[in-house]
Amino acid sequence: MAPTKTSARTNPEENGVARATTRPFNQSLPMTLMRAREAVMQWFRPHLRQHDLTEQQWRILRVLAEERSTDMLSLSKRCSIQPPSLSRTIPLLVKRGLVKRCSHGNDQRRILVDLTPQGRNLFRTMSEESAAIYAQLEGEIGSERLRQIYSVLQDLIARAKLPEELPSEE
Repeated sequence: MAPTKTSARTNPEENGVARATTRPFNQSLPMTLMRAREAVMQWFRPHLRQHDLTEQQWRILRVLAEERSTDMLSLSKRCSIQPPSLSRTIPLLVKRGLVKRCSHGNDQRRILVDLTPQGRNLFRTMSEESAAIYAQLEGEIGSERLRQIYSVLQDLIARAKLPEELPSEE
């Protein structure tokens, strides 16, 4: 009798190598989430390229549009960008005139970051364009299904209880 896929996957020793039981690759939650992210970003990447922004740069602008004068650590957490990556990205945004840095009044080591007027204008323009992309996406998926996706993902994030001091990278 030929082995089934299940028995091949659960065989404790295959080719002399002990294997743990694993689920099929197409049912791997991390990979499925990565593929879903890539699928969604296909909608937004042309928009970002049009404005010569990376995904990380756009996340920074979005957070700074909501929170004025944010310190680098808070910005790192909110944007899910590792501090070293953020430290390399902020100077690029400063050079483009989109972001400004200043020291915190009481603690000179603490750097605050904020949008410049030019950064706020870019954010407003891009937000309007993003709304159109979201409307297209919602039209494809359906508003109720999109609401369910947000709900399930927020529940997953809440249950994961990630330590706040460890932002994920993208």
